[in-house]
Amino acid sequence: MLIDLKKKHRKEIYSQVHSNFINKLLNLQGVKINKISHEDSFIKIYIKTNPREHTCPACGCLTSRVHDYRNQLIKDLPLQFKHVFLVLRKRRYVCSCGKRFYEHYDFLPRYNRMTKRLFAMNLLKLLV
Repeated sequence: MLIDLKKKHRKEIYSQVHSNFINKLLNLQGVKINKISHEDSFIKIYIKTNPREHTCPACGCLTSRVHDYRNQLIKDLPLQFKHVFLVLRKRRYVCSCGKRFYEHYDFLPRYNRMTKRLFAMNLLKLLV
């Protein structure tokens, strides 16, 4: 039983190191990686953020009440000659005034399906 606990502890440490490495590689602040899926032509990285208080865009009150969750597929820069998709578990908050709204992400412009860095790379390709 002691050996099983040591193996489990080693796996948890490996998982944390792996997650930290991927976070640094992707340069995504405040994001936790849940799972990575490798396929023949693409890589899917499942990510989420920690819940926090947000200001309601309608009334300006602070709320941390989560209404629901949705997954959003976001295109990112290619890695190892494969397409990379981030699967973001988005939170939709609800305020006491009844307004529902999504949280803000630094790496993803509002209403976009691609990261800022992929957009910049595509723009550079057009200019060259």
